[in-house]
Amino acid sequence: MPRQSKRTVGRPRRLTLEAIVDAACEVGIAKLEMSLVAEKLNTGVATLYGYVRGREHLLELVAQRLVGQALIKDEGQSWQEILREHATITYRLFQSLPQLITNLMAKEPEQHSFDYSARVLMMLENRGLPANLAVDAYIEVNQVVIGAAISMMRREGLAQLIAEDENEWDPLPAILGDYRITLERIISGYEADLQSLGPKARRA
Repeated sequence: MPRQSKRTVGRPRRLTLEAIVDAACEVGIAKLEMSLVAEKLNTGVATLYGYVRGREHLLELVAQRLVGQALIKDEGQSWQEILREHATITYRLFQSLPQLITNLMAKEPEQHSFDYSARVLMMLENRGLPANLAVDAYIEVNQVVIGAAISMMRREGLAQLIAEDENEWDPLPAILGDYRITLERIISGYEADLQSLGPKARRA
């Protein structure tokens, strides 16, 4: 009688957290479910819980991966355009995954965040922004975008209340939840700073 091979029990040997995040990215944020990720990996949902705490944790990991993948491509654009692209990427990320704002306050940044920040800062410096101004501009833009994302969530809640209230309300200010006006003011301010520094200081 032929000898039967033993069935492997437990986690698949090649299953890693990286592979799980890869599969989750393929499924997509909009329809991310643990069962769909498990199906794509040809494993059980219970196995995934050996690597991630649950759907929210996996969403967070996918978001971090998307930040790393949604890198601003170096196409010779100006530092101004790099800041605009960074603001757009970050704002859309917070819109799609608002829980990331809470996560920012709850724990230390992940390595993905550090890597992405380092790449953006390097690009800004390569475009002529001194290191100290590049860091300041990056931080300012982040603060404005996070604030705008929170304001947009509040705007959506207020809009719902207004729609349900029979009393007449003045329209909500257009700037509520819009980071772009403040972003352009920030960029204009750093343009002025560069002008005051002069060519030699900018090269240094």
